[in-house]
Amino acid sequence: MSLSDEQFEQYQRDGYVVVEDCLDGATVEAVTERIESYVRGDREESGFQRMLEPDAEDAALSDADPVRKFEGVGMVREDDVFADLVHDETVVDVVQQLQGPNLSLLRSAAMLKPPRVGSEKKYHQDAAYYPIHPMDHVTVWMALDQSTTENGCMQVVPGAHTDGLLGHEAVEYDTDITIAEADYGPEDAVALPMEPGDVLFQHCLLPHYTAPNGTDDWRRAYIAAYMRNRSRFTDPDPPEWVDSEHISGESFPGCV
Repeated sequence: MSLSDEQFEQYQRDGYVVVEDCLDGATVEAVTERIESYVRGDREESGFQRMLEPDAEDAALSDADPVRKFEGVGMVREDDVFADLVHDETVVDVVQQLQGPNLSLLRSAAMLKPPRVGSEKKYHQDAAYYPIHPMDHVTVWMALDQSTTENGCMQVVPGAHTDGLLGHEAVEYDTDITIAEADYGPEDAVALPMEPGDVLFQHCLLPHYTAPNGTDDWRRAYIAAYMRNRSRFTDPDPPEWVDSEHISGESFPGCV
């Protein structure tokens, strides 16, 4: 998979590019079914955590809990379906065109937005969560369901990744933060509706937002964030969610 010159230039200019049909149907189906098995409790998660929707912990969704997300690099260490996904040749090839051949995984998460109770995620930058240098990792957002403005598709602020890291403040808990130094609104954002198998490649400094899911359908996506193997953790005692897993290329002393 090769990005066109236009796609590469868009990523540099706007901080994101969407590659349609990046994942084949069999991959989307396998990942979706595996996530569903964890949501139902048919499989026990090991090495990663589940989070329920904070305002809907008692809500009933037929035979499933209102899971907001599964989070942790352990997802790819403990489950071969997720491991195959983050090593997907097409996905890794695109990231390598953006960051070079030497890559490590920084984040692995399934973001679910359950029907009717899926909450919004306020404007934030992914880089605010991760004390690493250089601050240029790529967040890869893989659509597993149809993602629309009604069920909470990704919305981004084109070009704002060039403003650098902005100040953030906690909303309810440590892993729910929002930008405090800028006031973004609908007029600033571009909505990115996506079909299952479409993949968004996004600069870690790009401000983005997702609306609540008020529909009767799930809006599931899988996130894998990739950084260069020459990256370094800048905090000697990083948060518990900061981890890494080698993906491709060389490793370097003193780096991730």
